[in-house]
Amino acid sequence: MHSEIRTLLSSTFGRLLEQQHPAAYARRALPADDAAQRALWKELAEGGWLEAGSEAFQAEYGPGTQLMGEWAGRALLTLPYGASAFLASALLEQTPALAEVVLDLSAHPASIRCDRAGDQQGWIDAYGPVAQYLRLSRQDQGWLLARYDPAMLESVQGLDPTVALARLRGPALAQAELPATQVLPALQNHLAFLLAQLVGTAAASLDLAIAYAKEREQFGRPIGQFQAIKHALVDAWTGLDNSRYAVEALLATRASADPQLAALAARLAASASRRAVKLSIQVHGGIGFSWEHDAQLYLKRAYRLAIEVERLAALMRD
Repeated sequence: MHSEIRTLLSSTFGRLLEQQHPAAYARRALPADDAAQRALWKELAEGGWLEAGSEAFQAEYGPGTQLMGEWAGRALLTLPYGASAFLASALLEQTPALAEVVLDLSAHPASIRCDRAGDQQGWIDAYGPVAQYLRLSRQDQGWLLARYDPAMLESVQGLDPTVALARLRGPALAQAELPATQVLPALQNHLAFLLAQLVGTAAASLDLAIAYAKEREQFGRPIGQFQAIKHALVDAWTGLDNSRYAVEALLATRASADPQLAALAARLAASASRRAVKLSIQVHGGIGFSWEHDAQLYLKRAYRLAIEVERLAALMRD
């Protein structure tokens, strides 16, 4: 059954991103209101992919969430798909009254900042005025979901050149309180998707390194034949594969949140992914440090995602 699900998702969701959102597309750093981005988001919405975090979808295709995340990571996806499908949509399904806070996701992709009450940072991924900007904050008792005015965002240059960064400003336009019993399972499923996305990003970078190690010759031999490179690549690949098992275990407990398992999965995936993308740069040598090569895009995306998953895992703990 799981193999059938993987085949289905690979031939639909994966192929969609592979054809319409390759790394060259991500490099353009288009906002969500660009015509090409609107068309891709419309296709995701009409294909039912924004309901991927729903109970019905998870019951039937839940094991495929990991594969979907990896495809998003490999594509360097520049739309807030994970936050929209696995957090905003999931919370909206459980509490229809949130429609006063969460706008129509098919028209307004949701960028979400998850933090603790009183956090003054307020950094959030920025996708332009067509997106909606939500803040999910942990209170002393329960959680608070609030929506902010896109016109009030203060944009800055972030680490990842493919996705803009901004600081939330101004008062909330709408907000609602939510119980922890409702938020934590959804947050864990969202975290699992982000972890899979992180692993996918690092795996794509490692694939580039492996391919390059087979082609680049030094001293009359492909550099991949030298133990210093061969063993390092195998070690990085093993680390990513171990991370996949951790994400799979996290997805298996989606009905009831497990903060300790979430912390373990985040620690494994973040560490393995950072190691893999750094190794990819090293294996490529001088060209790996160039702006023209995609290796630097994967490294920056992986580092940004690693910070996010570590922060989310910490937020789930008491």
